[in-house]
Amino acid sequence: MNRHLVKLLAALACLTWTLEVPAADSPLGSPSALVGRYTNNYEEAVRAALPEVDSSAIVKVMEAVRVASAAEKPLVIVTVRDLEKFFSFRERGLLNDSTYVDVGEAVYRFDSGAGRIYVAWRLGSVAPVARKQFAAEIPAIRSAHDALIERLGIPRQEVMFVDFREILSETDGHPVLEKGVKGEIQSEGATTTVLRAVAGVLVEGSYLRVSSVNGKRLAWLDMRWPIVRLSEATFASGFRAPKDALEAIVKRVSASSGDLAVNVRMAVVLRPVDPARPTEFVPALKIGVQPRTVKTDQGYRTDAGEVFYSDLVRGSPLVEPLLRDTVQSPR
Repeated sequence: MNRHLVKLLAALACLTWTLEVPAADSPLGSPSALVGRYTNNYEEAVRAALPEVDSSAIVKVMEAVRVASAAEKPLVIVTVRDLEKFFSFRERGLLNDSTYVDVGEAVYRFDSGAGRIYVAWRLGSVAPVARKQFAAEIPAIRSAHDALIERLGIPRQEVMFVDFREILSETDGHPVLEKGVKGEIQSEGATTTVLRAVAGVLVEGSYLRVSSVNGKRLAWLDMRWPIVRLSEATFASGFRAPKDALEAIVKRVSASSGDLAVNVRMAVVLRPVDPARPTEFVPALKIGVQPRTVKTDQGYRTDAGEVFYSDLVRGSPLVEPLLRDTVQSPR
């Protein structure tokens, strides 16, 4: 018997682009009317997806980000000892260590510079349950996750989006003895994902994900909530509008899409300057390109698409370099 775990977190990772674009029409993102619209007229697609903000509006937005980030207060966990006390672990971690620490009932990692907390609990064997049975646990899990968010000290004004999903699994029967019969889809737990924004601007790579098997037992937690500071060099260089990169984005989409019909969406975000400087950010235009599924004689072909950036800082490259010739899957 082979159980194929359908982790909706994986699906969430693939769909993060759709989540990160502001849900309502906003000058910082593409119009919501573009959802599900595919075309191989790449200039038309890019032009329609460009956020409306001009360079002067970007300046105002970034000033608001600078003010909001300067007023940020530290979260509840700022040291290893804080983490151990918060989760009732015995003291084991080194105060300045960012490696994984095994405390018996769990393994954790804490990196204060990057604002990273990762904890995975040893739960032993946890059997999946029928979705109907699991439905009774969902209110308790939601409540536990909401309480955890509150206890961690995550500011409500920085919560841009909250997504809650079940983790599902399905058992396939033996291909010969059971003729590949598929079992009932069951629930293995549920996960909450919180995406972060500062002054209404999404912070790339900053989020909280927490998963539970029921209302009383956490399975794992992955939190990346660094201090946000805008690179002062960006203010010295000045900002440009998304439309200034129109031609370069069209060229990039044309080169990578292989004449397939695509959906293009964009949003103004804050992205880290360098992994070595996890608290320093610059404003950037995030561009998501999703090809339409193509029907073939063998079924359907789904191409990967891509996500790339155009930093909204004068003097920086208009788009990231294209590192591969195509984003398509093998045909």
